[in-house]
Amino acid sequence: MALAVAALASANPSWAAKSSEAAASARVNLAPVADAKPRDSYQGPPLLLGGRRLKLGGYAGLGGAYTRMMGRDSGLVSFEGALLLDHRFSIGVAAYGFTRTPRGPQALDGGRQQFGAGYGGLALRYSVFGGLPVYGTFGLVLGAGAVNLHRDDGWDDESNWDDSFDHDDRKWDAGRFDAFLFIQPEIALNTNVTRWLRLGATVGYRFTGGVNRFDLGEADLNGIVAGGNIQLGWF
Repeated sequence: MALAVAALASANPSWAAKSSEAAASARVNLAPVADAKPRDSYQGPPLLLGGRRLKLGGYAGLGGAYTRMMGRDSGLVSFEGALLLDHRFSIGVAAYGFTRTPRGPQALDGGRQQFGAGYGGLALRYSVFGGLPVYGTFGLVLGAGAVNLHRDDGWDDESNWDDSFDHDDRKWDAGRFDAFLFIQPEIALNTNVTRWLRLGATVGYRFTGGVNRFDLGEADLNGIVAGGNIQLGWF
């Protein structure tokens, strides 16, 4: 048999070359088949468990906004920290503090009093990406807060410091509190400046419930929230 093959090869060199190339091609094509792995056929939405690997991130943010408090213009300072899932959905906590301290009713001894208020709770947000570097985010913050009526110590967060006030003699009075619930839907425009820096502009509305002390009602704390924020993290 070997003599017959050698004779054919010598008689027809082109046939021998073609046979050698075919054998080499077969060896090359067999390697990928042996190493091939079955592909995942799932084509549905992202899964929290199983399927493709979930992308995790997170951020912390500081914001400022305009709002209304007891019929007066006020500033609002916010802090937020959240876990970011798949670059789109975030779940975290947010806290807000009013910068205005309106004058309250006089105390029983005739002393002056003022109001303070703050609120915070769970923050849920979902971003919708398009073909632009600026994208929309829908958010919902809900939780609880409190109105505080306490002695007027001569300091207003939005006024200048009174140099004549003796801070060593100040006696802080915790005062009385009125707790309330709130829900605050929001919509924002965000842009990722870098992989770790995001800027945003937000507008929303704060709805409150359960405000019933100090001659106040929900209308005194309900109001628009419009401002901006800066966030640092891994987006």
